[in-house]
Parts: sequence; C-alpha cells; structure tokens
Amino acid sequence: MATFGQDESVKVDIAHSNLLTGLVMANKPKYVLELGVGGGRSTDAILAGLEYNQQLFKYTLVDNWYDFGFVMPEEVGNKYGSTVEIVTSDEKDYVFSTVKQFDFIMSDADHHHTQEWFEYVYDNLLMDGGILCYHDINLVEESFVNLREIYNKCQERNITHVLFNKNSLPYEKCQRGLLVIFKNK
Repeated sequence: MATFGQDESVKVDIAHSNLLTGLVMANKPKYVLELGVGGGRSTDAILAGLEYNQQLFKYTLVDNWYDFGFVMPEEVGNKYGSTVEIVTSDEKDYVFSTVKQFDFIMSDADHHHTQEWFEYVYDNLLMDGGILCYHDINLVEESFVNLREIYNKCQERNITHVLFNKNSLPYEKCQRGLLVIFKNK
C-alpha cells in the first residue's frame, strides 16, 4: 500500500506541476475540482497558484483512496483539511451527483474509466472560460491506452487543447502526458 507523498509513480512530474501552478496563476479560477490526490504534488501546485492569486476560492478534492486501501491517509486531512473540501467518493459517483460547476478541473483519478464521462465533465461541470486537465493521457504503451480517447474526442469535437508530453531531461516523466483543455466562452 502506498504511503501518502512518498510514491513518485503516482505524482505529477515537476514540469507538469509547475504548469498547473502557472495555469491557475494566469486563469484566476475561483472554483477548483481535483479528482484524485495521488501523492499530493498536483494539489500543492494548484494551491500555490491559488495562494499567489490572493483571492477567495473553493477547492474540492475528490478521492476514493484506492491507492491507500480505501482509507484517507491522516496526512491528507492534516495537510489540506483546513483549506480544501475533501470528499470521499468514486470519481464517477461524484461527477454524476454534483450540481456544482468549476472553472478549473484537474483529473488524475479513475484511469480505467474517466474517458467514459469526459464529455459530461466538459459539457456540464466545466464553466465557460475554464480549464480541464488530465494527467497520464499519453500512457498508450501501458495499461491506460483508454485515456487517449479523451485526446481523440477533443480533436473530433474541435475542442481547444494542448498535450504536453515531451521530455528534455533524462529523469523527467513528461512523456506520461498532461492534456490541458480549454472551454472557450
């Protein structure tokens, strides 16, 4: 079982975490949703951007704690509980039960099925002018080839997007891919 914050394989890489911070700093979201906490690097990156902006925000973090034996690590509550609304739920259940909309969404949770409700998230949960990010979208040689369907849907629907998946340093993991999707007004 994973120990929160220790497993690099479940964290967003440094380049993509810095990109998340920059996107938040530049777009100034007020309503943030993160699906899947992993090792917390993306949460830390998003919070850094939100704190830089010095404006009120509501941040919802959803996880079923699969990586932790379905129990939220105490460290997550201690680290984020006073700043972030933490919801214990499967991604699909949350997506189809919430009535909230968000102007920034980071998805790195259900790698086996998230592509099945991508269009619902884009059409119903993401506000106009918002940004939607998916991590690990480029793991086509591994067991998550299904995530590539999100990229393909963006192309089919002519949705503005950029796939960041290039390494320049030997230790980077950018090849895993961070898909950044924009919902134009």
